[in-house]
Amino acid sequence: MFFDPAKKYFHKDVTDRERAAFEAGIALGMVVHQFTGVPLRRREDVDALERVIENAIKAQPFKIDAKVLINVDLKNTDNPYEYTTLKTRNIHVKLTVKYGRAVVKAVLKRIDELDYNLAYIEEIKEEE
Repeated sequence: MFFDPAKKYFHKDVTDRERAAFEAGIALGMVVHQFTGVPLRRREDVDALERVIENAIKAQPFKIDAKVLINVDLKNTDNPYEYTTLKTRNIHVKLTVKYGRAVVKAVLKRIDELDYNLAYIEEIKEEE
């Protein structure tokens, strides 16, 4: 059974589809603003951060799946001052939100043509 104790705070005309899209935007914005700037040195650090971000997304209400890929150039050096920081352009996120009968698949990724990291709805539907 579907339960949302916060539904009463949203305007009565907000549909499940609109709310699912809203929730997807919240999650993608969180990724950008919460995780950019994290220092990275080793591939295992990147792998761990991908899992942390996925779990952070899925911890939020109505998020049912998340996949995160981080593409960064890591320096292969012993210099303790050589590291990179996570930038939005390095993050590719796919997530799924289910709110009521509505399901949204949303993406955050670098679009070279736009020279921008675009958050967008890849698919939106309502289950029977």
